[in-house]
Amino acid sequence: MKSDPIDKLVTLGFSEYEAKAYVALLRESPVTGYQLSKNSGVPRSMIYEVLGKLIARGAAITLRRGDSTQYAPIPAQEFLDQFLEEQEELIASLKDDLAHLTSAPDLEYVWDIEGHENIMAKAKEMINQAQSSIYLALVPATFQDLCSVLKEAVERGVRVVLYSTGKIDLPGCRVVVARVAQATLGQAGGLGLILVIDGEEVLIAEWLTATQARASWTSSSLLVFIAEHHLRTDLYLPQVLALLGDRALDLIREEDRELFARALESHIDD
Repeated sequence: MKSDPIDKLVTLGFSEYEAKAYVALLRESPVTGYQLSKNSGVPRSMIYEVLGKLIARGAAITLRRGDSTQYAPIPAQEFLDQFLEEQEELIASLKDDLAHLTSAPDLEYVWDIEGHENIMAKAKEMINQAQSSIYLALVPATFQDLCSVLKEAVERGVRVVLYSTGKIDLPGCRVVVARVAQATLGQAGGLGLILVIDGEEVLIAEWLTATQARASWTSSSLLVFIAEHHLRTDLYLPQVLALLGDRALDLIREEDRELFARALESHIDD
């Protein structure tokens, strides 16, 4: 961080000579151009051009005293307040101008996230931003980290649907419990969380060990659709297949029967 006021004025857009002249005026004024040149170190050949720029900036004024022309600064507080107001107005106007120029990105990114704390922070951020719907599949142990933000989402009227392998207590939320066989859980590895909000973002996380976790986040419309479709339909397969009974074997191709046989190991309680 720069501590010299001249350096800071240069950062704000002053030239070095303008900054030196303004600081010198604050220290001693009113003064003639000749005196200011001596006080500031700005060459005499440049001092009147510099003073003209300070006056144009609204940082200095001209005083007539008899036959003499002298110069004085606008007080720093007044000048900087005015400068700040002008910059804020400029930025606000520029935001509007640039917003009309911004086109939708051609690329849809997938962000990788490492570590339990970072993954939970991202999940909480997404849940806090949700406006209409949250679909979330997770193991009961992970629910504790997200319980408070999910309650807040329910309270502000967001539709929350939770899918888990065990019962979860969250009033106002629809909970779908899928009891999955241990062999199937083992095949799923460390997959511990799938979160979709408002049909716009998806976060998929897995825990490799108790201390290692990784996740991927994206707003890709295709990947969001696939994740939400999975959460809203695939977990109903055991119930659908149970209703079909033996007819299911006639409908399912032989090479796919192993996959659906695993689905028949469980049933869904709503």
